[in-house]
Amino acid sequence: MQIRAPAKINLALEVTGQRSDNFHDIDTVMTTVSLFDTISIQSSEKLSVDLTGPYSEGIDPSNDLAGRAAIELAKIVGCDPNVAITIDKQIPSSAGLGGGSSDAAAVLRGLNKFWNLEWELKDLEKIASRIGSDVSFFLYGGTARCTGRGEIVHPLKDLSRLRVLILLPTVTKIQNKTATLYSQIHPDKFSAGSHSKRIAHRIDRGLPPPTVDMVNVFESVIKDHYSELIEYYALLRSKGAPNLHLCGSGPAVYLWIHENAKVEELSVDFEQVGASVFEVFTTIRNDDADIKTYNNDVF
Repeated sequence: MQIRAPAKINLALEVTGQRSDNFHDIDTVMTTVSLFDTISIQSSEKLSVDLTGPYSEGIDPSNDLAGRAAIELAKIVGCDPNVAITIDKQIPSSAGLGGGSSDAAAVLRGLNKFWNLEWELKDLEKIASRIGSDVSFFLYGGTARCTGRGEIVHPLKDLSRLRVLILLPTVTKIQNKTATLYSQIHPDKFSAGSHSKRIAHRIDRGLPPPTVDMVNVFESVIKDHYSELIEYYALLRSKGAPNLHLCGSGPAVYLWIHENAKVEELSVDFEQVGASVFEVFTTIRNDDADIKTYNNDVF
C-alpha cells in the first residue's frame, strides 16, 4: 500500500493562552499543499520504519511519529503492529511544514484500510491527537481552522487552487525548535483568535484570505530572538518576495504567486542566495483516492 502525505502552510497562527499542561492554546487556519512524502506499508514480522529521500537525514526512525501512529492504532485494535513502513521524505523536516505529523496521519489512514478496519476519520481523531497536535488536521487535509492544541479540527470549504512558492532558508537549525519557540512567546503576544476567525469566515464564503489577517505569532518570536533569520528574510524580499508568510514555527516561508508569474526566474534568484524553492498548489480535502493498494509482488 502507498499513501501520500502532504505538507501544510498556515494562513494564520495565533496563540490564545497557555494551558495547565504546559501546552499552548492556538487558533490557526491551515491548508495542505502539493508537496508530498510518500509512505509505503507492507506486512512484516515486526514493526520497522525506514526513511529515504532528500530530507531523511537527521531523523531517528525509532522515534518517528509514523511508527508511533502504528503502535497506538495497534493497541486500540488489539493486534501487533507488524508492518514495515517506508517513508520517502520530500518534505523538509523541522521547517514548519508539518511533514512528521502528516506522515503519522497517513499511516493511520493507510492502516485503517490495510487492516480492513473501516473506521471513520472521527474514530481516528483521538489516536491522532495523542500523537501530535497537527496529526488530526492531516487526517482530513484541505483547509481547516484548528483550535485547542491544534487537535480540534473545523473543516472549511476547500480553497480554489492557489499557486504558492515555499522558500526554505539554509540557516542553522534551532534545537528542539517548536518547544523552544513556544517557550519564547511572551504573554503580551497572546490574542483572541480574531484573525483566524475572519480568515475562516472568508474562506467559507468562497473568498480568498485577506492579507491583513495573515498573521503568525512566531514572526515576533523570530524578530526578537533570531536576527540571522530576519536578515535572511530581508534578503529574500530584496530578491522579489515582498510579502513573506511564515510556515508554522518556520523557518520556511511562503508567498502567493500569480498564475502568470515567471517562477523559473524567481526561483533562480532565491536559489542564488541559498534558499531551497518549492513551487506548490493548495490542495483539497483527503479522500481514499490517494491510498493505492498493490499486490505483494510489487514490493
